[in-house]
Amino acid sequence: MRGTLLILLFESPYQHDSVEHAYEIARAALRKGHKVNIFLMMDGVYNPLTSQNAESLRTRAVSDKLSELISMGARITMCRVCAEVRGVVDEMLLEGVDVGGIYDLADMVAESDVTISFIGRN
Repeated sequence: MRGTLLILLFESPYQHDSVEHAYEIARAALRKGHKVNIFLMMDGVYNPLTSQNAESLRTRAVSDKLSELISMGARITMCRVCAEVRGVVDEMLLEGVDVGGIYDLADMVAESDVTISFIGRN
């Protein structure tokens, strides 16, 4: 492996381009042999919901894109507290997404060479 990239994703799917940018950056990094960790916080916990249907947008569901990243070797972890307060439960999630907390995030930050955050707009 070359380096480790951490992507912090606070945005929900289909709101604006942040999720798509995070996906494209992660995919490119994985293809170049980098390790990629993605931590989902705040409304970012909506991204791995398997109930998404993006057919009307003529695109793939974000959960399908995350599944692709997992199959390429990305580690995706979401904040348990952020999920709980939003009513997101394990049964709703894409297989392979870990549910963790601030200690997991601290470990990811410590091992990362680069961190990119998509924290949204005010």
